[in-house]
Amino acid sequence: LASKEFALQNNEAFADSDGGLDLLSILSSDNIYEVEQTRSMLRQSAETLCDRGVEAIQAAICQAEVKILEFSPASAEVLGKQLQYCQAGLIYLNQTLSQNDANNHERRKNYLMCLHQKAHLLFWHQKILQRLRKDFIDDSVNDLLGLEGKEMHQLLQCLIECDELSKEYDYFYMQLLVGKSYINLKIGEVDGKELIQSALEKLTPPDRTIAEELLTRIDT
Repeated sequence: LASKEFALQNNEAFADSDGGLDLLSILSSDNIYEVEQTRSMLRQSAETLCDRGVEAIQAAICQAEVKILEFSPASAEVLGKQLQYCQAGLIYLNQTLSQNDANNHERRKNYLMCLHQKAHLLFWHQKILQRLRKDFIDDSVNDLLGLEGKEMHQLLQCLIECDELSKEYDYFYMQLLVGKSYINLKIGEVDGKELIQSALEKLTPPDRTIAEELLTRIDT
């Protein structure tokens, strides 16, 4: 994941491979429609010990694959693969977001990151489906999750929940991410700037300087 994100940060292509994780296999599993309420201790521990749990990391790799495929010439096959990675990422995230145990600081941070990731994958899902509908044969489109036409509504709900929880628990960095997402995803530039300014005002001068630098490097 780190190698892929570093390459993308530097606008470099990366081998089209998920590292042998077989991330798309979830598209043919029961997890599309079912949520595992009894999860392994590894997955629970990861959410407590790290900023991102296992599903969040799997979804992040899926999103990286979507972006990496942007370097390939557009075709129905490439766009179809991007759509599959969007769908897989959303399914992984749903496994975490449908749990009811985000009741401590660490798991709450992971939950918020999953909401943020979901918003961005929904954005890509809509973008890719529109390109498929416009430039290629409709029959090649498989809206597996039934999201077509609903992406922007769900995306906005994710960001609203992120913002509300960020304010409730004083997660200023997440509030910055939400504000930046409002701008980058073209939801509302004014609202996004207001969220960013509100969060920056709550930071100490040294932290504010760092946050402002980070904001210049965040894209979709």
